[in-house]
Amino acid sequence: MSLGHLISASPPSILVSSKDVIGIGFCEYLTSPAGCLALLRENKLGSDKKMAYHKVNADQRAQGHSPYLDNDELQATALELEWDMEKELEEPGFDHFRLDGAVQHHLGNSQSPDLDLEPIQPSSSPKGRFQRLQEDPDYISHYTRQAPKSNRCSFFQILKVFCTALILFIFGIVIGYYAHKKCPSPSPSQEPNNAHIYHEILKEIKAEHIHQIYRDLLQFPREDDVDIAMKILAQWRSQGLEDVQLVNYSVLLDLPGSSSNTVTLKKSGECFYPSGQQCNRETKTLHSQDLLYSYAAYSAKGTLEAELVDVQYGTVADLIRIQAITNVTKKIALLKLGQSPLLYKLSLLEDAGFGGVLLYVDPCDLPKTTDLADKAFMVSLNAGGDPSTPGYASIDGSYRQNRLNLTTLLVQPISAVLAKKLISLPEDTVKKDRCIPLQWPAAGKKIINLNIQSVTTYKTISNVIGYLKGTVFPDRYIIIGSHHNSLNTYSGQEWASSTAIITAFIQALTLKVKKGWRPDRTIVFCSWGGTLFGNIGSYEWAEDLKRVLQRNVVAYVSLHNPVTGNSTLHPVASPSLQQLAAENSSFLSEALFPVHTTKTEELDPSFSLHENIAKLTGQVTLQIASEPVLPFNALDIALEVQNSLKGDEVNIPQLLAVASRLRDTAELFQSDEMRPANDPKERAPIRVRMLNDVLQSLEKSFLIHRAPPGLYRNILYRLDERTSQFSVLLEALEHCKLHQSNETIQAALSEVLNSINSAQVYFKAGLDVFETTLGGKK
Repeated sequence: MSLGHLISASPPSILVSSKDVIGIGFCEYLTSPAGCLALLRENKLGSDKKMAYHKVNADQRAQGHSPYLDNDELQATALELEWDMEKELEEPGFDHFRLDGAVQHHLGNSQSPDLDLEPIQPSSSPKGRFQRLQEDPDYISHYTRQAPKSNRCSFFQILKVFCTALILFIFGIVIGYYAHKKCPSPSPSQEPNNAHIYHEILKEIKAEHIHQIYRDLLQFPREDDVDIAMKILAQWRSQGLEDVQLVNYSVLLDLPGSSSNTVTLKKSGECFYPSGQQCNRETKTLHSQDLLYSYAAYSAKGTLEAELVDVQYGTVADLIRIQAITNVTKKIALLKLGQSPLLYKLSLLEDAGFGGVLLYVDPCDLPKTTDLADKAFMVSLNAGGDPSTPGYASIDGSYRQNRLNLTTLLVQPISAVLAKKLISLPEDTVKKDRCIPLQWPAAGKKIINLNIQSVTTYKTISNVIGYLKGTVFPDRYIIIGSHHNSLNTYSGQEWASSTAIITAFIQALTLKVKKGWRPDRTIVFCSWGGTLFGNIGSYEWAEDLKRVLQRNVVAYVSLHNPVTGNSTLHPVASPSLQQLAAENSSFLSEALFPVHTTKTEELDPSFSLHENIAKLTGQVTLQIASEPVLPFNALDIALEVQNSLKGDEVNIPQLLAVASRLRDTAELFQSDEMRPANDPKERAPIRVRMLNDVLQSLEKSFLIHRAPPGLYRNILYRLDERTSQFSVLLEALEHCKLHQSNETIQAALSEVLNSINSAQVYFKAGLDVFETTLGGKK
């Protein structure tokens, strides 16, 4: 998720706070595309089935002219609207691919953009020198035909020439007749019927094929990450994918120690495992691996004895209330997962002075059909990428930073059962069909001993990358990604489920390729390693190829855990692709609960849900890969901006005014440029290419320098469906309440103002270049 730097250095674009949107992080790191379209799976903890497409956003594009413009001799007319992508990736995180952290990008306050808008008329092809001379009225030819030396001509020679000419003439007529009869004249050139082609490809995706691929994947012995990746690579090659590579990185992982972490009550001396089972009892209901992997990766390590403080969801209001009645320094917070990103809440607790955190999911926040009260879980505190190489790829020779933990807090996930025991509540808290949220009694105080031991070590993780090269724009990439990993307890069959869907799509595509068809743009298939630890595989690949990806990636489509329920299908997309999807997010998905090996086949025994998701994913991917004009909507971005400014908190005249100008410009751009380009009769290749270059970078203006932990760097991405305003402004308002300072809100307002103005200037520059370069002709 950011396969790239989606989220700020502190959070992940794939932000740690939302594992459901692994593609978002990747998108922000790949700052070259207009946005992210990701078909999200069903809610991990619910019965909603989600599909989410994330269009990769670009903060900056590599300097220089497009190779397409160079090849087409159109460089002189190219629109220099690409930003300097190197700065974007300096922040630690994955901007496009890297969800978090890449180089900071300065948007600036200047009213005049740094764009080269000097119109250069394309040079007309000069006529040949001889043709120009002939058209000159003063031109006199100096060449005259000389008279034959002799006028003598034999009668037989004349007859011979005549007969030869007559025979050749008759022979030519005969050949021409039969040639015309067998080879009818070509019909006027027509555009391919893409809808028919898509249908032919998608009809080859069948539930039984996906089920068989899924079963084959599960036959793999539970080996390490590299071995699983090798087998996926072999399977993709067997389906006919022409170019498949294995890309390895040595990264720093935080793994469980030899024994489980524990929580001990000081008064009674009772010791508990994270699941709630007592340490001195046989663990019959959970395997030892479940106990070991109930931990927070990259937490601080050691032992802490302190008072337990109930902070509920850890909101700013909760912290203000708690700090008013007690000193929280070096105490242990009892924190519920949900309502806001985990990394953001942990950053607040760390700033407040807490020393440790017990993290749990309130049973009232879980679907009634899900029974996870006695389950502990795993979380990752990594915002994205290899922690030892923040902002750059983990390749041989890279400097490794000594980062054994990513927070000063000792963080331990526990089950709801253990949370009830700690606050001395009875097991059954459901009365009259009403769930009562867990809360510390009015009079109660407990001191606990928290022991956390995990091991940081370098391991090799592998990505599988396969290419289906395009024919028209082979250097424009549509990326489809899923994940694989070797943590048996938490991976279950989710990795096999998403990999089976991608493999079935590859199979359907290669059948059509064998008949001579290819997409216009290149489709890249990716299976990421190290996802559970903070989308490490996607981040590292994006950091490794950042200059290529920032310039050439058009969109990212996520298939991370495509089926986790059997009811509602819920797609998620970035604003410029909202016509294909709607946004949503659940922070409960940050918790990775142990899964049973039969879960996927219980949810979808016929694999019809898998087939539907595969076809929907394929349909969207094919549209982006083969439509002449990219299906990105500029006006939707302007509308999203205006919607995000509603509310009293951000009712700033300057913001409203620049947002209004952005909408006016976007409407003009949509009508004057998009509509003619979508009409085959008015479509000019040069115009389409220039237009697509603009569309590909629609959202990069909205990538801010550095987002708060857990928030996306693209300010257009909302945290969930409940918040309609800019998340960065809401966070700044909370910060002001907590610290009694207006400095943060002023900085956030400036970021938003400059982002909106930058987008307005970007659209206006596009209109000016089209009008100047093409003389206003559609």
